[in-house]
Amino acid sequence: MRYDFNPQNPEEMQRIISEKVVYSGVYEDTDEIQDLVIPEGIEEIAENTFRDFQSIRTVRLPKSLRRISAAAFSGCKNLKEIYFKEGVTDIADEAFAFCPALLSVKLPSTVVRIGEGAFEGAASLGVLELSEGLEVIASGAFSFCFTLRDVVIPESVKLIEFSAFMNCFALEGVKLPSGLGLIDESTFEGCRSLKAVDLPARLFRIGRRAFKGCSSLELMILPITLMTVGLDAFSGCKSLKRLALPKSLTELEDSDVFSGCDSLTEITFSGDKRAWEFLNRGKTLTVERSDLSLFSPKVSFLDLK
Repeated sequence: MRYDFNPQNPEEMQRIISEKVVYSGVYEDTDEIQDLVIPEGIEEIAENTFRDFQSIRTVRLPKSLRRISAAAFSGCKNLKEIYFKEGVTDIADEAFAFCPALLSVKLPSTVVRIGEGAFEGAASLGVLELSEGLEVIASGAFSFCFTLRDVVIPESVKLIEFSAFMNCFALEGVKLPSGLGLIDESTFEGCRSLKAVDLPARLFRIGRRAFKGCSSLELMILPITLMTVGLDAFSGCKSLKRLALPKSLTELEDSDVFSGCDSLTEITFSGDKRAWEFLNRGKTLTVERSDLSLFSPKVSFLDLK
């Protein structure tokens, strides 16, 4: 963050910084701050400022705030509500991690980046509203948010990093932005209630373990731009019955892509038999069930030109 001060006058420098930044030690963890109000004029909450405070129930942030630094509210076990205002742009790594009582998060349109593990372990987070303007959801940002049910990712999002929503056990539906090219490693791994995913029209890669353990997923229609499906990408998807693969696909990293897909009986491939054999390196695709038995799903060829 940039401040306007005279570097030759350290006292003035410290005064200006202290008026714009909240540091650890300014507040004490007492019952008087159950409803924490950060005053106007503050532009940054420094690292670890309120880490492990047990008294805070609600946080009200000012319009002047631009950055919430790493682990600023991490471990605030009784924090239930955060009231954001337009202005904040960066929620840094683990800023609100392991706040198990947090119920809802509504982020303003000024937020550009959600840092690594920013809301990791917010076990009671049931409502999440992300606004247009958001560009990056970093790794593990919402992992282990056990009660989160539905997520709509804004069209402005350009990157969702690995494990972003891993082990969100209650997550049922996800809408991804149409311009997203990559579903990274383990993005939705362990989302055992996930039934519907609106995949991006320009998707070119599904990373390793991206949907591993999504045991409620029944149908996947992959976009015509898809080129690569990573190792274990759909392993453990026990309810997956049908899969439509595009002819643009050039790599299945391994047959383990579909291991544990006990219900998979039919694959539709939009290319021809020759392209399918090339994709599978001349081998017949076999799937290993949970009981270790092997079977080959029926493959239909659309031979689209």
